[in-house]
Amino acid sequence: MKYKELSNEDKIATIEEYNFWKNERAVIEPYIVALKTNNSAVIADFEGFGDCLHHIVQNWHRFTRASTIYGFTLTTFNEYGWLEREAFMDCETFYFGGGIKGALAWSNNLTIGRGPNGKWTYGLSLTASSSGWCYGLSVFSDPYNSRHESLRRGLEKVIAWHTEAGDRKTAPVIREAKNMLDEVMGRKPKQLSFF
Repeated sequence: MKYKELSNEDKIATIEEYNFWKNERAVIEPYIVALKTNNSAVIADFEGFGDCLHHIVQNWHRFTRASTIYGFTLTTFNEYGWLEREAFMDCETFYFGGGIKGALAWSNNLTIGRGPNGKWTYGLSLTASSSGWCYGLSVFSDPYNSRHESLRRGLEKVIAWHTEAGDRKTAPVIREAKNMLDEVMGRKPKQLSFF
């Protein structure tokens, strides 16, 4: 029997067996209350986010974060029943490591983007000789009030990660990120031209 065809009591039993991740329990709590009180409007809202409990929980969690923090309102699902990735606006990508030879060249980058409500965030792709780390622009990333703040936090993360990696080959990345951070913070004088 499909999840949506279950009785409210059976849905509650299924939920009690579900292994929630971190904040999901709080996100899905109104759905549990709606099932217990037979609030059909709230049940329909939640069940509009998937055909099984796993899709409902994951998609609802993503949607609530996307809409409340970044202002996204579209709910388009892909062929597998998952919410489509949100399209951030005013995206900019900054590349680091132009002085590095080989596979590490340009594999270090920072991308910033803005949600519809003006909140900014960043995504990173970082690589050292024997390690790497990345995540793209996402509604699960920390929100910032301005492009400046998002860029500053992202640059600080690039510097911190490469410093901790302790790889001498990534010194150009650290240098370029520090130079850019100094410029963003207004700490680096610019050459004036009289011509």
